[in-house]
Amino acid sequence: MAKKSSDPLSAGAAANAVPERRDAAVFVVSSDPAFLAYVRSQCELPAGRAYFETLSQLGEILSELERIHLAFVVIVERSGVDIDPPALRRLRLDFPQLVIIAVLDECDQRSSLRLQSIGVHSILLPPFGDIDIDREIATAIPNVPQFKRHPDLMRRGQARLDFVIPSDLSYVLGINHTVSLLLKEFGFPLQDVRVNIPLACDEAITNAIVHGNKRDPDKKVAVKIYVSHGRFRIRVSDQGEGFDVSRVEDPREGDNVHRASGRGVFLMKNIMDVVEYKEGGRVLELEKLNTHANGNGQSRA
Repeated sequence: MAKKSSDPLSAGAAANAVPERRDAAVFVVSSDPAFLAYVRSQCELPAGRAYFETLSQLGEILSELERIHLAFVVIVERSGVDIDPPALRRLRLDFPQLVIIAVLDECDQRSSLRLQSIGVHSILLPPFGDIDIDREIATAIPNVPQFKRHPDLMRRGQARLDFVIPSDLSYVLGINHTVSLLLKEFGFPLQDVRVNIPLACDEAITNAIVHGNKRDPDKKVAVKIYVSHGRFRIRVSDQGEGFDVSRVEDPREGDNVHRASGRGVFLMKNIMDVVEYKEGGRVLELEKLNTHANGNGQSRA
């Protein structure tokens, strides 16, 4: 069960109230009570909130609700590496209507990219006194007009994109943005559009930049993307020395569980249908079938 707080609205009360309310519920998740208390002393968290120690606890409560119109999750942790990516990914997949905001004391660039690839809307950093959570919530859902799409158009086409980017992590989110837009237009499941495939692409490109090219500004990363109604493919090539993927340890075993690094290969294999390293580890190819195509992921494209 979720941990109750001294606030008038406990986790259980919030769970019972959400189905009857059409306004947005707010849930706060923090594994560090001392840091949460410090953040609360610096900035005001929204009223009507419920507190949980883990994302999994929140997921259990939400799964008991009959209906969720809209809800916001505010994650309060000392560092971006303190947030469990698999648990966050599962929450995003099970409840896509959630808008997630992270309040962190620090967050390195790689953690920031991973969190945004999973679907964190905003990452808020000190000074906490300048943070206005209510404003973040009020502006979290943009109303962007769209042209009407033809449901059959993308069944008749395919898209190929080639990028050559420097060894700079700031480019990763831009590629993920493009990938997500294409996946949506080609009719991929929402969990692949919003979370799964962008997260796998994030890991592939980030590993090429950080581990392959060692962030060398003189080295490039080549990214080739193919999308059709039936499948998504990405090929990522770096200019590094390569590596032996068989030597990557399972992050679920032994002391590896407590390490912040080393989860990328496991995540990609868990998400994608094909994960292949070539040319001594300098080339990574990923593929994901569209399960909405012809009902079974197969397509003539």
